Amino acid sequence: MKRPLEIRVAMVVFALGAVLFVGAGALRDAGSLTLPVIAAVFGLLACAGLWVRWHLGGTAAFVAAGLIALVHTLIALDPEHWAFRVLSGVLAAAHVYAAVLVLTKPARAYLQGSAA
Repeated sequence: MKRPLEIRVAMVVFALGAVLFVGAGALRDAGSLTLPVIAAVFGLLACAGLWVRWHLGGTAAFVAAGLIALVHTLIALDPEHWAFRVLSGVLAAAHVYAAVLVLTKPARAYLQGSAA
């Protein structure tokens, strides 16, 4: 069964979000890489769960997206440089969108293994 568009978009959000967040943390300074790396690990694990069609992958991706979106929202509200705040705001919105995507009927049917 081919992966539905919802799963593919959610995987791109998790993978690209991880790369962008770690890259922004590296641009800021090397001492601030702990949080981006932890968030990237959660995002990449959620992406891997969707990739291998783990039956709890949707739930895990939903929880990971919620936690990562919360982190990005807190960074967007922090008095950081405006570019980091804008990037975190966009990534927070993207992760909320990914959380919604994994809850759709085609994504759930794909992860449960039934034909939609």
